[in-house]
Amino acid sequence: MRPGFLLLLPTALAPLAAAQSAAPSATPPRATDSPASSKLEPWRLKTALDLPAWLTLSGTQRTRFEYLDGQFRADSASKTYDDSDHLFALRTTLRADVRLESFLATAELMDARQYEADAGSALDTTTVDAAEFVQAFAGYEGKGLVRDGDRTTAIVGRHTMDLGNRRLVARNDFRNTTNNFDGLNVLWEGASKSSLRAFYTLPVRRLPTDETSLLDNDVELDESNRHVQFWGLYGTLAELFPKVQAELYWLELDEQDSAGLATADRDLTTLGLRSLRKPAKGEFDFELESAWQFGSSHSNTTSATELDHDARFHHLEAGYTFDASWKPRLALQYDLATGDDSPTDGENNRFDTLFGARRWEFGPTGIFGAIARSNVSAPGWRVTANPTDALDLMVAHRFAYLESDTDAYTPGNVRDPSGNSGDEVGQLVELRARWSVLPGNFSLDFGVAHLFAGEFLDNAPNATGNGDTNYVYLQTLLSF
Repeated sequence: MRPGFLLLLPTALAPLAAAQSAAPSATPPRATDSPASSKLEPWRLKTALDLPAWLTLSGTQRTRFEYLDGQFRADSASKTYDDSDHLFALRTTLRADVRLESFLATAELMDARQYEADAGSALDTTTVDAAEFVQAFAGYEGKGLVRDGDRTTAIVGRHTMDLGNRRLVARNDFRNTTNNFDGLNVLWEGASKSSLRAFYTLPVRRLPTDETSLLDNDVELDESNRHVQFWGLYGTLAELFPKVQAELYWLELDEQDSAGLATADRDLTTLGLRSLRKPAKGEFDFELESAWQFGSSHSNTTSATELDHDARFHHLEAGYTFDASWKPRLALQYDLATGDDSPTDGENNRFDTLFGARRWEFGPTGIFGAIARSNVSAPGWRVTANPTDALDLMVAHRFAYLESDTDAYTPGNVRDPSGNSGDEVGQLVELRARWSVLPGNFSLDFGVAHLFAGEFLDNAPNATGNGDTNYVYLQTLLSF
């Protein structure tokens, strides 16, 4: 039985949420994986070591067990997947920050490993990147350089980056490894919180990439390549209208094949705008984002045919936070990212999400990641609530369709070029609970997701035929 009846659940929950009694409220969770904040003072390494004011040491240790049953990924000539999959994903970070008047510097070591995976696991560099400096930069921070009350920060070196709501550029959170970049990054922030960021970088390639090395957690230094360049501008207007923020961006990615590096020769310009009103108790909120992507690209890293690239992405969201002690919020969402209409028309219409994250919108990633921001049309709803300052809950339901029924379902590499298998990928239902056991120091995160396979995953020529997919994870996070 398909879960279409779940669309009725938000309507049923609304009167229950509104009827809650008044009690201490909690801030709604952001679109990341961090537990709700607390007023308690957490234990910190800097304080314990009695470090000078100009030096801060901090770190995290995260362990997550993941289990998947009913593999949706299609086998390829080089890879055969197990019908079920599991692993332990461990991520440990240690970070040092130096602040001396206007001078600043940061070094951050991240060790991302897996255990218990085998050759049939959905394992790649999004899970493993052992013993790597993901940040190592120096910079300058000045105030009042342009006008009173403003702040300008310029850094050079290896760094991570979040832009907007992180759909196109993100420091990954749920994912075990993260995107990072070598280069220059300048941020100007006005007193009104309007801002402008300009950057020129070389994206860092995580190494090693071969399966044997990933299974063994081998250490190999990551590297950037001058033949892959990423730069752009990102501007934020803090108040376009009362309580309404606007953002405008221009992103450029230019890559070319080089010795030891095969690329899809993407030469992409991405122009976008985003407008939002943030959630607030007893008020409606919204978020709209649209991006146009054009230029040239190849269909894959082995193709020699240059295609005109023309793709679109749209996100629409409307929410309401009830005036109740748990601050329950109901959100209606819709995402559309175009797919390629035809492999023979000289165009590539598949939207490229660049260096974005997707966990908070499309369910857990890791060895799951059933929906991606590419060739997808996905309406859905989400309910979040904070029963206490230390606990937040979420239930979400997404429908997933192919925007182009002749293009691939990219998370599973499943495709029917004829379009005769339909466009219904399926429905994703997710439940999640996060508990700050020791606020600021130790938290638990538990989630369950179920993908109800649609006609496309049942009928496509290279589909697995495994039917529905179950996924569960349990995560601990220690911060110090």
